[in-house]
Amino acid sequence: MSTESSSQLPPLASALQQAGERPPTLPRTGGGTNQSLKKNWAQKFSNALATTVANGLRVYYPKALITPEPDGSKQEYTVGGKVDRKKTDVAVIDDMAGLIAGVSIKTLTFRDTHQDPKTKERSIGRYQRNVKRNDMELRDEADTLHRRQPFAVLTALMFLPEDGCWDGVNGHSSFAHIVFTLRKRTGRDSPEGRFDLFENVYVGLIDFDGNVRFFDVRDAPPKNQPPNEKDTISFDQLMERIDQAVEMRNAGVSAAEKYATPDLRWAPPADSLPDGLENEKPLTLEYVIESAGETEDDLRLFGDQGDEG
Repeated sequence: MSTESSSQLPPLASALQQAGERPPTLPRTGGGTNQSLKKNWAQKFSNALATTVANGLRVYYPKALITPEPDGSKQEYTVGGKVDRKKTDVAVIDDMAGLIAGVSIKTLTFRDTHQDPKTKERSIGRYQRNVKRNDMELRDEADTLHRRQPFAVLTALMFLPEDGCWDGVNGHSSFAHIVFTLRKRTGRDSPEGRFDLFENVYVGLIDFDGNVRFFDVRDAPPKNQPPNEKDTISFDQLMERIDQAVEMRNAGVSAAEKYATPDLRWAPPADSLPDGLENEKPLTLEYVIESAGETEDDLRLFGDQGDEG
């Protein structure tokens, strides 16, 4: 896994620090003390990850309400009533549009532990015990959120230690298993699409120094190896992709595809523009929205200045 610049902390360093010392994975015993420690650590890590993602999105939405808060408070944004109440770990909320983006976070950071029913021998296995349950939880969450907020762009992130990419001794790895399980949970491309799907689902491959890279579950995973660097994206690239998906949903086109590539050799013909045009207010999407508030009289007055139709 690639490392960050020495002058910059890895993306998840703060989240790991907030979670505290990670308990070891020990073969399951009758007492369950280690199991409780692992569960508590995983919850702290998940909350800290939500704060990290929320802080990453604040750059793109400085005027929106984003939860959790920078200090980690206001965890889990709730949507729905008593019957169908669901939560999302990260929420981007616009005053007028409501929930415009949500991020659900799942973690699978400890290997499974087993006890052989015949020999009673205890062992440590792969990362796969709760994958199916996580898929069902994501299905219910997406269904509730999208029914109430059909324009919301939802992203699911499953965080997995990178050594889960090569533990497929007698088959495919834990990583490949997770990709195949969650693949059917992604791909919603319009407000009219299936409510129980997320717009995007990624597996976040982590190490415990704080490095992470994300793999789109729609891509083909290696059977028992880590994916190539070129097939994954960084934390910053993930934040950019979420923003692009929101813009595509609400503006109909992404920022990268909004304009055709300019011809740098072209220039306006001389004297083809009126004097003083450079001082006009720029035509932007925000300006068009503001202009939509003009009264009928304003529009009639504007039309009286000349009808070219």
